[in-house]
Amino acid sequence: MFLINGVVQDTLAANDRAIQFGDGCFTTARIQQGQVALLDAHLQRLQTTCEKLHIPFNDWLTLSEEMQRLARPHAQGVLKVTLTRGVGEGDTVRQAACRPLAFSASLHTRRIMRAGGRRALL
Repeated sequence: MFLINGVVQDTLAANDRAIQFGDGCFTTARIQQGQVALLDAHLQRLQTTCEKLHIPFNDWLTLSEEMQRLARPHAQGVLKVTLTRGVGEGDTVRQAACRPLAFSASLHTRRIMRAGGRRALL
């Protein structure tokens, strides 16, 4: 499941520029007790990266709210957020007309014991 610009969807368009050309950025945040750890730092890094890549994403308040909403039901986990330039034509030149999109997926984790007593999060 993905949350794409606030809408729950099962798929991401194959012609999204992030899939075609890696034209986007992402962050992976830890969820602790239903909260996104270091939320402001993750948002700042995404904003800085979007500025450097000239991705005109500007709905940071909504993105922050969506991240918090996805984290809330989980005691622990991981939240991956990706910002892309959006769907565009099939060439490598940046598309000014593309509509940026944000998509998120929350991943549950569980503790397991490994040989030798080491622990891992899966």
